[in-house]
Amino acid sequence: MAKQTEMSQIPANLPEANLKDVARLLASGQLAVTTYADAVLSSANHQRALNAFTGLDPDQLMAAAERADSALRNGERTGDLIGIPLIFKDNINTAALPTTAGTPALQGNMPAADAPVAAVLFAAGALLAGKANLHELSSGGTSNNHVFGTVANPYALDRVPGGSSGGTAAAVAARLVPGGLGTDTAGSVRVPAALCGIVGLRPTIGRYPSDGIVPLSSSFDTAGPMARTVEDVALLDGAITGEGTPPQGLPPEQLRLGVPYDSLVAAAEPTVATVFEQTLRLLETAGVSLVAIDLAHIRDLTSAAAAAVIDYEFPDVMGAYLKTYAPGISLETLAERVASPAARKLTLERLAKTRDPADYQDAQNRRLPLLRQAHHALFRETAIDALLFPTTPDVALPHGGDDNVLRNGETLFSWFYFSHTSLASIAGNPSLTLPGGLSSEGLPVGLSLDGLPGGDRRLLSAALTVERLVGRLPPPAPPI
Repeated sequence: MAKQTEMSQIPANLPEANLKDVARLLASGQLAVTTYADAVLSSANHQRALNAFTGLDPDQLMAAAERADSALRNGERTGDLIGIPLIFKDNINTAALPTTAGTPALQGNMPAADAPVAAVLFAAGALLAGKANLHELSSGGTSNNHVFGTVANPYALDRVPGGSSGGTAAAVAARLVPGGLGTDTAGSVRVPAALCGIVGLRPTIGRYPSDGIVPLSSSFDTAGPMARTVEDVALLDGAITGEGTPPQGLPPEQLRLGVPYDSLVAAAEPTVATVFEQTLRLLETAGVSLVAIDLAHIRDLTSAAAAAVIDYEFPDVMGAYLKTYAPGISLETLAERVASPAARKLTLERLAKTRDPADYQDAQNRRLPLLRQAHHALFRETAIDALLFPTTPDVALPHGGDDNVLRNGETLFSWFYFSHTSLASIAGNPSLTLPGGLSSEGLPVGLSLDGLPGGDRRLLSAALTVERLVGRLPPPAPPI
């Protein structure tokens, strides 16, 4: 293992520095990449209780950091992210570390090449800090992983970080790394980002390349960047897409947000509702226009469109991934070896279910287009820039075993966390969560902003405005 710098040699405020600030320090030579990589390794070692990593190779990271330092010394800058260690959810292929999707059958899965969405970040100079723990096969809401262990929430170790990108969210929130990538099918970037108090973006579907990612659905899967500020998420989004011009915040008086008071806001638990109502008052006082929105029709269309798609697509997309990257493993073997009882049951059911091509085609050709038309009509008729609502109906709850959480001693299946985030997922719309504040228990509450397809940078601009008005969260208390 590479020799690590003593913590006293690392600037005291370095772990708190945002991705953009670290990138500036590295590029200017004020901070050596190896020094920062040492800080990442020291923090990861100090906060092992989070269990955020499935794969971490200190020698590999330090060797990459030394190469980056050499390139910077020689004037060979390779991109805006040179020297920045990022964590990648362990369902995104990387050549340097295994891609296990948190499941037994893929523990030896060593792809020969990086997934394109990872490769473009490495081409911009980013380093692989490690692979992030996750809910097995991205099929759950707790990140209670039966192979690699349970991921903890940095704000309260007995609470879930959310799923399925729980390891990425926990590592970013705990200041182990400045950013990373998760994946999102129904909310698996935004739910853990909200519960851990960071920013997470689900881009317009198809905006990012999807090859080389262990899949669930070709219609709904996407990678998504996660960081502690909107500006940092925008930087990662720009590196992936080539849209490098930083988005600018909108003047508050020009921002018009639709609020579904009677549905998603009403569904929030009191601890979330209190923080959300405080946010609304802040925004209104600053001049933001808040418009009451009725989502009943869109929610009905969402349910109708989603029902036939994921279950139909899963055997084909997962089978194609295995054939390309893990040819010795069959779908049946994969499913039978799933360690989580809930995830195994779901996977086996998806393989056993009789698929109806006519129903699937009806969803693709009629129900999904109707849903997208309804979103466009809503935005047009109300002249809103984005929808605003609580990302999750509750804060991070205590671990309840497998895919469950505990609320007032009652065991609940965790998928209720996706009830708000799935609206954008099924329509293919961009959606971003950012911190709205802390509950009375000191747990993060997330705010969601949903836009229309192709409006990702406009959505980031709206989020910058909201973030400046609401303010940022204090960091989680350091471990004892």
